[in-house]
Amino acid sequence: MSIKLVPLKCPHCGSILKSDRKDLLYMCDNCGTFVYAPTEAVVNVKILDFEVLRNSKKYYMPVLTYLTNVEIYSEEVRGFFKERGMGGRWLTYIPAGGSLPAEEVVRLSKMLTSNPPQDSKEIDSFRDARPLPMEITIEEGAELAEFVFLSYEVDRPGILQGINYSFSANFNGIVYIPVYYEGGYLIGLRRYGGR
Repeated sequence: MSIKLVPLKCPHCGSILKSDRKDLLYMCDNCGTFVYAPTEAVVNVKILDFEVLRNSKKYYMPVLTYLTNVEIYSEEVRGFFKERGMGGRWLTYIPAGGSLPAEEVVRLSKMLTSNPPQDSKEIDSFRDARPLPMEITIEEGAELAEFVFLSYEVDRPGILQGINYSFSANFNGIVYIPVYYEGGYLIGLRRYGGR
């Protein structure tokens, strides 16, 4: 049996894409196009600038975004504080780099989803910090988006006994969020107080 290895090329300019580490997202050194390696598809990417200064290691963390739509048909909640569930449409953020444990993915996702970084300054390249490799596939991110929704439902006041709902998460693009590493990742944007 013989195997022929074919290099991954940029669909925009034809340059060979290189990566020195395990990463699902490649950036073309020639034209700056971002390519999702498993499908060789070009993806929409934004890079946000650091707004908080700290004396720690700086990185850009890839965060998958999904246009999420949830319809809650019924739910059974027990307890004194029975709030309505989190149905509707919103943008869900799923951190996809930094070898994060599951609880940290959920914590950062809830922080970014409930308080989106929409007014943060966008830049055109990585400055003075390297991007963390993207380690979660787009498909895995969609599953995590549903898990994050369910964790919101479980964490609200009262005790969730059951829920009947429909859920969809459509991939919207990737945002590189500036982060510092201090034994854990701290978001380098003012709206999060550097945490």
